Amino acid sequence: MMKKMIAMVLCAALCLSLAFGAAAQGTNEYTVGSIVTYGTYEQDNDPDNGQEPIEWIVLDVDGTNAFLISKYCLDAHAFHTAKVAMTWEKCELRTWLNTTFMDTAFTAQEQAKILQTEVVNDNNPDYGTFGGKDTVDQIYLLSFDELYKYFPEQDSRSAYPTAYAIANGAFVNPDSGYTYWWLRTPGVRRVDVCGVSANGVLSGYGSRDVNRTSGTVRPVMWVDFSVSVY
Repeated sequence: MMKKMIAMVLCAALCLSLAFGAAAQGTNEYTVGSIVTYGTYEQDNDPDNGQEPIEWIVLDVDGTNAFLISKYCLDAHAFHTAKVAMTWEKCELRTWLNTTFMDTAFTAQEQAKILQTEVVNDNNPDYGTFGGKDTVDQIYLLSFDELYKYFPEQDSRSAYPTAYAIANGAFVNPDSGYTYWWLRTPGVRRVDVCGVSANGVLSGYGSRDVNRTSGTVRPVMWVDFSVSVY
């Protein structure tokens, strides 16, 4: 019952936010800290009314390129379906983000403006756990170091799941409504992966198995905003 009530409240708040975001499409201001809309994805768990515009927080700007992270945790998805030693390079979540999610959330014109990024996959800085080879991705997840760079304050890291993510099994803290979202850096063991707990603490050391299906996805990407696609 509590989970259902949380989902209803979040859905109502999300609908209001998305309605405003939809009205703002085409007038996005890409400045650090601003909220912009780009692409669409099912979020209110009502597929009959179509996909909702995705809201993104601008984390960084370099010329006409902006580094974005989704405001909400958009879906629930295991980092990898099998509990085995895993890196970002080989995990199923990376494949899903750059294929299924990409094709679902963005038109061909929008995809063309999402930059190919050289993604550095360092070892875990505390435990030395192997991070795997560096990759080239259009859509990916924050690393351990990037989390601290862009979200230095603990209370700035907590994020809500969408109603759709909840319906797909996302963990929801019954007190705050926040969820757990994945990072790409391995945890203390190679079968663990780091993530951000509902209270904003970096987690993943021994308890966040890669095959946990209640972890949520908060994508990041670099976008060229020099020419609008809307």
